[in-house]
Amino acid sequence: MGADLSGATFGLEGDVAARFQVFAQAMSDLSGVASATLGDVEIACLNMAKDMGASDADIQAQLDLGGANRVEGLCTLAAAQIDGMFGASGSFAAQGSLAIDFQPPSCSASVSAQADCTASCSASGSCDAKANPPTCDGGKMEVACSGGCTAEAGATLKCEGACTGTCTGECSADVGATVDCQGKCDGTCTAGGSAGGDGIQADGTCNGQCDGTCEMSADATVTCNGTCKGECSATCQAEAGATVKCDGQCDAEVEPLKCEGGELKASCEVEADCDANCSASASAKAECHPPEVSVVFEASAGANLEATAQAQLSAAIASIKANLPTLLVAVKARGTAFVSNLQATVTAGGSAFADPGELSGEAVFCAPKILDAGTTAVANMEGAVTASLSVTSSLGIN
Repeated sequence: MGADLSGATFGLEGDVAARFQVFAQAMSDLSGVASATLGDVEIACLNMAKDMGASDADIQAQLDLGGANRVEGLCTLAAAQIDGMFGASGSFAAQGSLAIDFQPPSCSASVSAQADCTASCSASGSCDAKANPPTCDGGKMEVACSGGCTAEAGATLKCEGACTGTCTGECSADVGATVDCQGKCDGTCTAGGSAGGDGIQADGTCNGQCDGTCEMSADATVTCNGTCKGECSATCQAEAGATVKCDGQCDAEVEPLKCEGGELKASCEVEADCDANCSASASAKAECHPPEVSVVFEASAGANLEATAQAQLSAAIASIKANLPTLLVAVKARGTAFVSNLQATVTAGGSAFADPGELSGEAVFCAPKILDAGTTAVANMEGAVTASLSVTSSLGIN
């Protein structure tokens, strides 16, 4: 699971060798992610159950179970602790309620990885992502643009380059220069700038000029006269001979880089089963970043917690904030779409290589074991998603 099988031939030659290798690689990638996700969810739910006061005996009873059952048991236990504290009849119900906020996580699939995989679907194949641009169904395609990249009407765009509008994120000064800054300056902050700021503020933030990198506050109104890495309100512009990374409309030469929050689909003509396996591999290798989570206990009027209760509440909030991001990735970034992709790969592989006539003895021996690994991976991923949902649902997250 998770191994690089690019050098494996399985005793085959030609196109069938290429297609079988892609199938095996997809199952390896998917199985590795499913196993890792199940393990991550297990740790998150174990931590939450412990932190919120589950008994050692109850925890051990779940740890004695195997595989997905153990994870689902631990998450059910964590959900019960959450309900016992914050549910309608929970110990803190009369004192207030939890307010949880986060930006939904998403995954970014690499275009080059998909193209390389698709190219390997035949012994003599190739796939040029520039000549045959892929699509990002349900998400946004990040590209390298050699000109100007413009946001759609009324929207912002992700930008890593020169932003002609306001930049929300990081603004880095060019060598020997400064940038207008309203936020946190990683460098030296001085007074001045287009807004006439007075320098370092009482809370340590900068309102003026920064000779390093400025992490702009959410309500910053100054223009980034350096390199923006974040959201740009207007146009992301490339300097001469360079490119910018953005997810808007490019007015010059464009190279697709990655698909964020959607399904990456290549446009090169290859066998359908091999194309599906490449898509599965790309989704498995996609980068999924856990979101920042804000957890606040909004106290009711007249609420008064004793020291012991306050300590329990603080521990619970800290645990939710630390462990919930992992569960959100499993549910909202990977989720049922990943399970469906995994199941489709198992089904397609079983169909494509059901006839042993074109396979070598090694491939005939390996194919059932690869499919068995896929079946286990489906169960692992389904278990991870189901277990995570039991906790997120208890927190009122749909």
